[in-house]
Amino acid sequence: MDQIREYTGRRVLNNHLQNDTRHPQVCTINDAENIGIIYNATEYVSFEIIRNLVKDLAHQSKKVTVLGYVDSKKLIDNYLYRKGFDFFSKNELNWYYKPVSSNIDEFIQEPFDLLINLSLEDYFPIRYITTLSAATFKTGKFTPGDACLDLMIDIEKETQTMRSLHKEIIKDTRYKTEDEEIEADVDKKTEIEIQLNFLINQIMHYLSLLKK
Repeated sequence: MDQIREYTGRRVLNNHLQNDTRHPQVCTINDAENIGIIYNATEYVSFEIIRNLVKDLAHQSKKVTVLGYVDSKKLIDNYLYRKGFDFFSKNELNWYYKPVSSNIDEFIQEPFDLLINLSLEDYFPIRYITTLSAATFKTGKFTPGDACLDLMIDIEKETQTMRSLHKEIIKDTRYKTEDEEIEADVDKKTEIEIQLNFLINQIMHYLSLLKK
């Protein structure tokens, strides 16, 4: 049933794309004044990394709007009343996973100079918003079959290397514990932190090299 619902959503999204009249325009990180960021906020470690990125961009006099998706029906309490950050959960999705709320509509309609998709996974609600966004230029992680981004960063090869290095490090430094669930959770958060920081660094690097 989940596959049928997502398939329906992708068909609806493809129908929207057939009427798409958007004309991308290259935008460097220096030229971008109004930036949108969308990401998977399910793990709190991601929020801390995005928050630091927003602070850096704000120091460069950039206007930054952030939208985070929590893959749950309940928002994390720490996300409530975060200035400059909006969040949505499964409660804001319709039957075929289309995001539906006034905040999401405003984010989609905002003509950002630059939209940065920092989701490490291909969640349909995030892809839906990214695809329909009125942003002038869009960038994010390379995902097979994703045609909505103007600049894609392929981190898969580097991700495998980072995973191997991480396993070697924890093999040498971790104390043995009987709680495998806690170990798995720590591993997951560490991997997210490594990959997300790498993706951000790569995006910022290439955005600084772009020429109009």
